[in-house]
Amino acid sequence: MSASHADQPTQTVSYPQLIDLLRRIFVVHGASPEVADVLAENCASAQRDGSHSHGIFRIPGYLSSLASGWVDGKAVPVVEDVGAAFVRVDARNGFAQPALAAARSLLIDKARSAGIAILAIRGSHHFAALWPDVEPFAEQGLVALSMVNSMTCVVPHGAR
Repeated sequence: MSASHADQPTQTVSYPQLIDLLRRIFVVHGASPEVADVLAENCASAQRDGSHSHGIFRIPGYLSSLASGWVDGKAVPVVEDVGAAFVRVDARNGFAQPALAAARSLLIDKARSAGIAILAIRGSHHFAALWPDVEPFAEQGLVALSMVNSMTCVVPHGAR
């Protein structure tokens, strides 16, 4: 049973303070500073934007995945330039967001030169909001879609 904090006043922190706090939490729990930077920004932006289900609410899940070894918090993604409009990243059992961050500039260059670009990330774990993944592309005047695989949640039509 957890201790009650009802008698303690709510504390408000600024967006930069939240990013710094989350970054420090991720590092203490086994993420590299580089990975922690990306994850902290992602969680803080979701919280800032009102998606509490994908903001700090997700921190226990991140931390348990690090503690169990399910995810390598120090993984360094390997970016592969596959073709004129295709980039592939091996996240090396790390989180997907740092893999995307590692490929972002190459992907933007390819989209500008080829008119389209595709990124495939493998060996990754992603359970965060998706709009922070695509906003940097929109800020560059590009259209981006982001998709992740997930557990089956609905039985296919006609299945038993």
